[in-house]
Amino acid sequence: MNFYVHDLSPIAFSILGLDIPWYWLSYFLSYFIILYCSLSLIEEKELKVGKKSFLSYMFFGFFTMLIFSKLFYVFFYHPNYYLQDLSRVFKVWHGGMSFHGALIGVIVWTYFFSKKVKVSFWSFTDIVATYAGIGIFLGRLANFFNGELAGRVSTAPWAMVFPRLYDYNPRHPSQIYQALLEGLLLFIIMNHYKKDIYQRGRQSIRFLFFYGALRFLCEFFREPDKQIGLISHLSMGQIYCLVMMFLSFFLFVRKA
Repeated sequence: MNFYVHDLSPIAFSILGLDIPWYWLSYFLSYFIILYCSLSLIEEKELKVGKKSFLSYMFFGFFTMLIFSKLFYVFFYHPNYYLQDLSRVFKVWHGGMSFHGALIGVIVWTYFFSKKVKVSFWSFTDIVATYAGIGIFLGRLANFFNGELAGRVSTAPWAMVFPRLYDYNPRHPSQIYQALLEGLLLFIIMNHYKKDIYQRGRQSIRFLFFYGALRFLCEFFREPDKQIGLISHLSMGQIYCLVMMFLSFFLFVRKA
């Protein structure tokens, strides 16, 4: 059987001699699409979060998220690799980002910002949770274009070969699975329930559960991080997702 050999460039396009990686493009598009949708939701539902406050929240929150995403990956996924050359920490366009680190960054930033502007923590996170799937979808597509975070070896007819970062064994295109499930499907679910935006915390808790569950499922098809492997038959990502789901149950019961 002939399998598709992934040979896509990690560079989306060049402008004035500057190469624009898919990562940069996904970050840029995610930020502005989520910002636009969130501001529209604030206006549509007449939420107490002011547009000016939300603009500040998103701008500084975006960079906080990137910092936490990188540092989490450095410390918990691949510390030895970065200790060999600390400059790698700053090369975010080379990958090595953690969603769970980004989530912690959002939580930390939202906590301090909500205290500053005297608006409920949940008011911010519920809005972002409604549209976060868009950013996840675009981020996973960037992973696919980069040929990274590929799946486990497979003989499925749609399996692909990722020779740039892996070997010549056909693998599940798990980046696509993740884009469709924890990105697109998650967005559809969250958007369907945006009517609950007035019930503080409901959307945020729903996001924690559904992202955790969908990511947990996708991880069965994704190649585990080689420097970590499996822990009791589970990947590191699955362990973090279990924490997310347990946290969602705890918060749901507490707010019930």
